[in-house]
Amino acid sequence: MGTGKLWLAASFLTVSGFQISAQTIPTSASEELKTTANNISVFFPEPQAKKAESAKAAAAHSKARADWFRAVRLYHDDVFNPRPQRRIDVEGSPVVMLQGFHWYADNYWYHPPNGWWGVLAQSALEVGESGFGLIWFPPVSDGSYYPKEWYNLNSQWGGKDMLVQAINAMHSAGVKVVADIVLNHRNGTTNWLDFKNPDWTSNVIVRDDEVWNQPAYAQMPRSPNYDEGQGELGCRDLDHKGLRLQQDIKIFMRWLRNTIGFDGWRYDMVKGYPPLHIQDYNNASSPVFSVGEYYDANPQLIADWIDGTDDSPGKVNASSAFDFATRFSLIAAIEGDRYELLNDNHRPSGLMSWWSSKTVTFVENHDTSPRDPNFLPNAPKQYREQRMLGYAYILTHPGIPCVFWPHFFDWGTQYKTQIKTLISIRKNAGITSTSAIQILSATNGLYAAVITGKTQWVVLKMGSDMNWQPGPGWTLATSGEKYAVWTQNRIK
Repeated sequence: MGTGKLWLAASFLTVSGFQISAQTIPTSASEELKTTANNISVFFPEPQAKKAESAKAAAAHSKARADWFRAVRLYHDDVFNPRPQRRIDVEGSPVVMLQGFHWYADNYWYHPPNGWWGVLAQSALEVGESGFGLIWFPPVSDGSYYPKEWYNLNSQWGGKDMLVQAINAMHSAGVKVVADIVLNHRNGTTNWLDFKNPDWTSNVIVRDDEVWNQPAYAQMPRSPNYDEGQGELGCRDLDHKGLRLQQDIKIFMRWLRNTIGFDGWRYDMVKGYPPLHIQDYNNASSPVFSVGEYYDANPQLIADWIDGTDDSPGKVNASSAFDFATRFSLIAAIEGDRYELLNDNHRPSGLMSWWSSKTVTFVENHDTSPRDPNFLPNAPKQYREQRMLGYAYILTHPGIPCVFWPHFFDWGTQYKTQIKTLISIRKNAGITSTSAIQILSATNGLYAAVITGKTQWVVLKMGSDMNWQPGPGWTLATSGEKYAVWTQNRIK
């Protein structure tokens, strides 16, 4: 879009290859946006009539609007040049990640004085001292995974000011912060399509969205483009081919990165749109780390998605992906004592043996953990022991391991100590995302492998076979129910 003019009544704006009429803008709003945006050309459709709002909601809405205007002024393509990316999900990355929430941590279930952001702020020092270099925050916008006003950061997780305090506390503890960002879909403020902050008209919605089946919306303008991926029934699916949407996404991500303080992204539901858009959004926002939720057990499909997020030689800035393939085979192997499931032609099964530098391994997360608010605090002993075997595996193996918050903070001191010990072993041995691994045994009742760290070799043994030993020269570093870890200094 060009500069120097604000589109008013009777003017037209080209969006995704077709023109739409811009609505008349109230003088005060148009002048405010024009002044705030330094005359950058931005489309500002007239909002629908507001319903009565509480004073608190109205104040939050007003602040969100001011933040949106300010973000346009600072981060529009016409005025902002992103700095080069300096990624940490690269060859030899030593980072360990923490998922900093679970489904039942928001204010529908839990009511700490300063919201969940306050809990994160208070926990920052322990997070850093425990060896985590990354923490993944939940979606920050009002509506969380069904976002409404992007710039309204007073959400079910807490208020904007406390969010910033939590990010700053993590940074002070040496921990980089990843925002869970939901770009596939969006909700309206009071109905399905009244998009506010940023304001959009209905033509940002793909033409095959289910909303058009509703008589109340059937005649409204829609995008000429069909959905490029998987749909989301609970929200409106957005047209990522639209230039207006692309620009607003880039502005929002730059604002989160440079004003709010986030370091990187966890892209939600990336099956909803092609990975080439992830490349554009990464290039525009310069994250130090990004990871996509490609929810699939097929490592080839996940690897193809990673490949599509960077078309440059070497693919250094490709997004990482969660290794659902390893997670499913790992849990099946542990629960069934069938460790042949972890052996893929003498390589680890799952994504980690395909593209380990871009692999984020995990045992559980908010999507795979049972959806029962009473389960996490009351999980059976066997379940907890089995998940600890999972941590023994991912914290000694290649990839970037991710620990689930309630497992670390809510299952008691002994459980936390076991995880911290495994993280310490990993770091002391110099195990990285791309460390070499040799599987020694993967049979019913026994898994054994040796991993080559920068300073030590590490052997992991899991399973019901109590007799297996690595041989002479090894020091037992830690052990638990059905697992043991040995180390040996490398000869230089």
